[in-house]
Amino acid sequence: MTSTDTEGSEPGTVGLDPEWIAANSTVDGRTPVRAEFAGFVGTGQMSRNARFTLDWGSAAGPSSVVVKVPSDDPGTRALSFEHGAYANECEFYRSVAPLVDVVAPAALAVHFDATALDFAIVLEDLSGSEQGDQFTEPTDDQLVLAVEQAVALQAPVWGATDGPAFAVYRDGAAERGTNLQALLPMFLPAVFERLGDGLDADVSELIVAFVDQVGSWHDLQSRQITLVHGDFRPDNFMFGAEEGAPAMSVVDWQTLALGLGVTDIAYLLGAAVAPERRREIEHDMLGRYVDGLGRRGIDYAMDECLADYALGSLHGVLVAVTATTVAAQTERGDALFTLMLNRHGRHGLDLDALSRLRAS
Repeated sequence: MTSTDTEGSEPGTVGLDPEWIAANSTVDGRTPVRAEFAGFVGTGQMSRNARFTLDWGSAAGPSSVVVKVPSDDPGTRALSFEHGAYANECEFYRSVAPLVDVVAPAALAVHFDATALDFAIVLEDLSGSEQGDQFTEPTDDQLVLAVEQAVALQAPVWGATDGPAFAVYRDGAAERGTNLQALLPMFLPAVFERLGDGLDADVSELIVAFVDQVGSWHDLQSRQITLVHGDFRPDNFMFGAEEGAPAMSVVDWQTLALGLGVTDIAYLLGAAVAPERRREIEHDMLGRYVDGLGRRGIDYAMDECLADYALGSLHGVLVAVTATTVAAQTERGDALFTLMLNRHGRHGLDLDALSRLRAS
């Protein structure tokens, strides 16, 4: 992998420069003759994914790559740099991916320039896979694949997150809790202005009560046990659609953090399926998660898992409140965040998560 840090003064997007793409799409020591922009793909709210076709001349190489670049919305771009979202993803591909077993696209190059508010990650094109859809519930088989990938991410580093590869996620954790307690109440007016009519009344009440306690929740939820993807939902899953494609890959590592691993399972089940179905399947999925960890030598008692799972149900409320404020506004985005807040809020209510938080 090529890794570059450059300096600059004006916001740019080097990852949309075909010459830069060609020079940085190196495979087995070979680079393509040229790269050509083929359009944007995906539904990213905080960044963009551009596909480039590659001409290798007489050499062999992949026919295309996908390049992740910053949002073209100035506010979203600035906040994503300020809060470390882009740094999180770049560091995953640079340092963390080799340490874990999760299936993610291979990165051919990583460029990060905080001064110029620019980054680019040249990624393997998962063209044989199809993106999941938050508005179309995954099948039970797809949920099982997701639970297996959560275990593959977390088990290899469970209880071993003190190395240099995790510094960007470990450093400043206490300050993040303090900052959340200060900032999140400021986000609520925008959230209710954009989404208020679509939110259930008791969910709105939970959101307000949770925001009042978010600092305490963060301190409990962020015990640095293992990696947490942080946005573990169908929009960030790629399911194999053609022969040879992996059954499932995980993308979008901007919210990667250290914490309670079962938070990813709570977030997945809270957002991906309707509450009625979630209530029917969640104990089975948690059992699969605990068993998967056990097969990899991790002793995680079900009672402890259930307590952490209840706490993790509120993670989705935090993500949706923050994303509603930070991400560029779109019609799909507003519908998505309304769906997420109603489902995650219902999850927290079902598990009496706020009472558990107060008792902790």
